[in-house]
Amino acid sequence: MLGSSNQRSVHGPFERFSGSFRDLVERFGSVIQFIIVLNVVVFFFQLIGNAVKLPYLEQFLALSADGLRRGFLWQPLTYMFLHYDIWHILVNMLFLWFFGKEVEYFIGPKHVTRLYLGAGIAGAAFWLLFNFTSAASVLGASAAVLGCVIAFATLFPDRDVTLLVFFVLPVTLRAKYLALIVIAFDIVPLLHGTATSVAHLAHLGGAAFGYVYIKQLGYGTTPRWLLWLQDITGRMKSRPLPTPRNMSSEEFIREQVDPILDKIAREGMQSLTRRERKILESAKDLMQKRQR
Repeated sequence: MLGSSNQRSVHGPFERFSGSFRDLVERFGSVIQFIIVLNVVVFFFQLIGNAVKLPYLEQFLALSADGLRRGFLWQPLTYMFLHYDIWHILVNMLFLWFFGKEVEYFIGPKHVTRLYLGAGIAGAAFWLLFNFTSAASVLGASAAVLGCVIAFATLFPDRDVTLLVFFVLPVTLRAKYLALIVIAFDIVPLLHGTATSVAHLAHLGGAAFGYVYIKQLGYGTTPRWLLWLQDITGRMKSRPLPTPRNMSSEEFIREQVDPILDKIAREGMQSLTRRERKILESAKDLMQKRQR
């Protein structure tokens, strides 16, 4: 019977996680919701620690060069689950909710987990590159969240996004312009040498990772210069891509396209490799030529 409650789907969205983690994430409905809840829980313990004058979470989990030298090697991972105050976590979690859940729906829970953690770690690495002799520390999910925002803008560059500036004034703009604005907010202070309490370098590291990760999955519009570079390197290391030029149209559809469509039906778009996406692009071009 379709939809029977005692029959588990073999190709559910969380199937590629290990059993215990998969069950935990499924309880929250999505990876993004799980991450938001985790951030809120950690922030609650931060508030308790600060209230009793025992800020141990920040001392051991916030990112600092001194902490790494003392052997706190977990800090590049844990710092992204801490926050300075209620506004810090509120803005980060709102952005993560609105942009992250859409990214997760499109690329899948496995990839959005890698995206979030990878962007946070990339932000930590980029910040440490310029602060390894500094006594400063950094905490917050901003680098990881910005990675998700840039991933969204890469996936859907022309989608309209409405933001409430100061939680009051609605402003609508395309996602690609939003990405440029948030990047500018981090680049301009660095260029002017303005001292702020914001970890701009960490933000830029997370943003760069978000863009690169989505691109290597085969999504988004690629700049012309990068297409040229990929074409040159592809000739040196890639095996020939099957196209209608080296087989008949019927053979191409039957042998190359149909198995990919079956895979999409089973596992979703996020399961496709870069090569499979290129084959679908070839199929789309073929269909367009037939219609002319």
